[in-house]
Amino acid sequence: MNIRSKENSIFINHNLLLILGGIIVQVIYLGISFKFFGIGFPLDDSWIHQTYARNLVEYGGWFFIPGILSAGSTSPLWTLFLTPGHLFQTDFFYYWTFFISGILFIGSSIVFQKLFEKLIGKTTKYPWAGFLFLFEWHLVWSVNSGMETVLFIFIILSVFYYLLSKVNKNLWLLWILLGIVLFVRPDGLTLLGPFLLINIVNIPKKINHSRKNFVFGFLVVSIFMILYALFNMHLSGEVLPNTFFAKQAEYQMFYEKSLISRFLDMFLVSLTGSGILLLPGFLYYFYDSVKKGSWEVISVYLWFLGYLLIYATRLPVTYQHGRYVIPTIPVYFLLSVIGIYSFFQDSKTNRNLVKFGYQLSILAVLLIFFILGGKAYAEDVAIIQSEMVETANWINKNLPPDIVIAAHDIGALGFFAGREIIDLAGLISPEVIPFIRNEDQLSKYLDEKHADYLVIFPGWYDKLDQSKKVIYRTNGIYSPKAGGENMTIFIWD
Repeated sequence: MNIRSKENSIFINHNLLLILGGIIVQVIYLGISFKFFGIGFPLDDSWIHQTYARNLVEYGGWFFIPGILSAGSTSPLWTLFLTPGHLFQTDFFYYWTFFISGILFIGSSIVFQKLFEKLIGKTTKYPWAGFLFLFEWHLVWSVNSGMETVLFIFIILSVFYYLLSKVNKNLWLLWILLGIVLFVRPDGLTLLGPFLLINIVNIPKKINHSRKNFVFGFLVVSIFMILYALFNMHLSGEVLPNTFFAKQAEYQMFYEKSLISRFLDMFLVSLTGSGILLLPGFLYYFYDSVKKGSWEVISVYLWFLGYLLIYATRLPVTYQHGRYVIPTIPVYFLLSVIGIYSFFQDSKTNRNLVKFGYQLSILAVLLIFFILGGKAYAEDVAIIQSEMVETANWINKNLPPDIVIAAHDIGALGFFAGREIIDLAGLISPEVIPFIRNEDQLSKYLDEKHADYLVIFPGWYDKLDQSKKVIYRTNGIYSPKAGGENMTIFIWD
């Protein structure tokens, strides 16, 4: 067998193992959820994407409420990915969502493994780096969340594969990825940073493709930026989606903490689990890259730290397992495992016992948190299904079709209730953003809009629901067990 045939054989075997591993870990989490409560999504926001996707199929427009254009979807491309799931009037959308998420998850693990091998300069016998990716509990949680996170991760890793492995062919694909990522998440624009830095550093070195790569790449990304801005302006009159402004306005209270404290909170998400044991590798690889002047790797570190800093500055929240910064975890893991590998390779003394013990510790913690993460996923699904979905179904069956509902969590309501909604979180009702936490103004606004019912968790507001009559409260047990409340419907007018 020649060298190329052997490499192809290893590549195929690696991919088969990662495909099998990806299917297994995804099914395990879905199985735990099914046994605990049932199949669903662990976030109410997942239902926002499903609602836009269904309405696009049924009504042919970008509607959350049929007939009304809105920019409540942060990820238009993900919404488009979900549309085939609504071609049939069944629960097929569940299967489709998990299927495409699984494909992207497995694809990400393959890119992760290939990038790891490129950077260490050799092909490993087994794709252990890819398996480390597959069993990271945040990532498995996110792949079954129904959100765009896994698509974002796939694009992030693909961009870094092009940048770090110094691929000179098919650069147009890199340019498209850098542009189209805006339609996945607007914060994907940060990937332009490493691209620009690497090309600026390489231009004086007279590397042939750098100048062309820089110019054409920037041009393609600019075209996508214009298209993205026009898309949002058509929907809402703003350059960015409503979520960009609404989330920041809603969580102003988190700015009371110092910036360094907020940044550490963001960084802690990557450390929760086996990530804490990978920290020495993360630090060592940074030191080694600076010493060698490897700007490609340094640019990735700067992206990782810069991304966390942006969220610490603009949206410093870590609820729901730090879901906003979960896309940075694969980058942290990649840099860390390469650092660990490099450290043991560079070590001049025999450290086999230390190496074995260290690897065993990482594996043990990885598996422990994988199991705990499965339990957390099942509980999150149970809360959403027994509170948001249950409430929406009750409204659909028991309240008149022409009512107006004011609500803070609109995802499941939009999908199941089929009623007009005033969004207290500002995603589809951006006019509330300026006074999103001012309850007196919110109350006046709801009166002006002739709201009929208020649907909230009572503890979310201090006085908005005072003196309002309760007509329905879920009897779900999972939210109170987690320290929360039951979703409640109040008569507003």
